[in-house]
Amino acid sequence: MQQQRGIALVLSMLMLVAITLLAVSAMRGTTLQEKMASNLNDREVAKQVTEATLRQVSTLLPPAAGSAWFNAPIPVPAQGTADRWNNAAIWANAGVVAVAVNGVNYNGQFLVENMGSWTSRQDPTCKPKENPLCERQTYRITVRNQPQAGRAAVVVQVVWRI
Repeated sequence: MQQQRGIALVLSMLMLVAITLLAVSAMRGTTLQEKMASNLNDREVAKQVTEATLRQVSTLLPPAAGSAWFNAPIPVPAQGTADRWNNAAIWANAGVVAVAVNGVNYNGQFLVENMGSWTSRQDPTCKPKENPLCERQTYRITVRNQPQAGRAAVVVQVVWRI
């Protein structure tokens, strides 16, 4: 009889350990799901901020030369150089737009680059010397949210013809 009591104690302890491991595993899964939901929400808000920034900046085209809104004359990209938006120092001097997403104010950053005049996509065979209206001024707009440390960063880029 004494041995049976000892075995019952060992079995109950093993069951307690198994249930504890199961509970800890369930808590880890729940915590992971909460983190994933938070990251998804951060990413969605960041995407909405960049889209709102893009809409606001596109209404300002064509900009006045040296417009204060763009913090500098609109640069013309140079062939063979690295893309500006990959340079962290460029974003330090980029234009900033305040946008509201879901009632909360955020700052979106933007770069506008003058890509020169391109022929219209509707009439690619148009000759600019014969018809000066067939070329259109083209800008590349790159926008991003201003991510806080450890938060999602989203970059959106469009080519805009006027």
